[in-house]
Amino acid sequence: MIESLHNLVFYEKPEVVSSAPGKINLMGEHTHHSGGFIFSIAVNQRVYVSISSRLDDKFIVYSNREVELEIFTRKSLDKIEKDKWSTPVKGVIKSFLDNGFDLPGLNICIASDISTKVELANSSATAVALSFAIRRLQNIEIEDIELLYLCERANQNFSAPYETIFDCMASAMARDKTGILIDCRTLKYEYAPISKNLKILIIDTGKKEPNIFSQFLKRKSECDSALEIISSINPQVHSLRDLTVDELKRYSNFLDKSSMRKVRYVVGENERILNFVIALRRRDLSMAGKLMFDSHLSLRNEYEIISPEIDAIVDISATIDGVIGAKLFGNCSGAVVMTIKEKTGEAIRIISEKFQELFGRKLKIYVTSPENGVEVSFKS
Repeated sequence: MIESLHNLVFYEKPEVVSSAPGKINLMGEHTHHSGGFIFSIAVNQRVYVSISSRLDDKFIVYSNREVELEIFTRKSLDKIEKDKWSTPVKGVIKSFLDNGFDLPGLNICIASDISTKVELANSSATAVALSFAIRRLQNIEIEDIELLYLCERANQNFSAPYETIFDCMASAMARDKTGILIDCRTLKYEYAPISKNLKILIIDTGKKEPNIFSQFLKRKSECDSALEIISSINPQVHSLRDLTVDELKRYSNFLDKSSMRKVRYVVGENERILNFVIALRRRDLSMAGKLMFDSHLSLRNEYEIISPEIDAIVDISATIDGVIGAKLFGNCSGAVVMTIKEKTGEAIRIISEKFQELFGRKLKIYVTSPENGVEVSFKS
């Protein structure tokens, strides 16, 4: 599709094509700022990119989603408008240039089937697909991890400040039939199997909570302040990652109740993530599901992310035969539900019907399995 689109727009074949998936965290929301862990999968929605060289210094970008063409030059990158469809593309190109890489003009096509209604790291997928394609076309000598940092800077400076290198890592390095466990302190990663007999439901409630990003920053600030207090008492604690739930109790008299709850979620979630990976490796789906439900309860009761709609979906899911586990994901973006493959259709029907009875509107439900990360190829 992307090759045909490139030929239609630019009257030439692309030299390089690439694609990168969106991602979702099965476990580990809001743990990265503590140097903790995240367990993610790539989803079956992707950004597709095609590029070819130009003889001038122009960058011409076409988006099939917007059905729009934009032309810009290096000079125009001094001022990049935010919140435009082309912002992630401009951000990546400027990040290459700012890092000393001399890029020629390019013809670029972008096609995406990643939903923009829920948080699937669309900007990270775009940055990964485009940056890996440019590296291949120009034969640029840059290691994967440095390229992912470049993607992160493009996001945070221009298009998606809430998306991090860990989103880019999942989009780039994920593998099918597995989840990727990322150590946010060291950037080391490893994989854990997810049975082909399981399906993942990504559920969009159709409602967005107001000021959700500012609320996230407030919670992060509480955790940072609590860490300062704990570190002043015990200099061996450099991040919340260094604590266990039992050890945290020692500091309860030094923290206010609100901060204690937020910290307890983060510390507990790091433990749950590692146990979740162990459960997957042992094929203990009952334990994996319990940890997902526990994660959701902690997000709601301790980290205080409140959504009656998502709570209802999780509660409904807990009653359905064939559902392994369910929880909130993202900044209150939606619910993720893990089901037995052959019972997925029935789970979707029950969740949809009961949700509509409660809230009077339909859900949007996407079904996925873990997918491969970025894929890049030359075209003759």
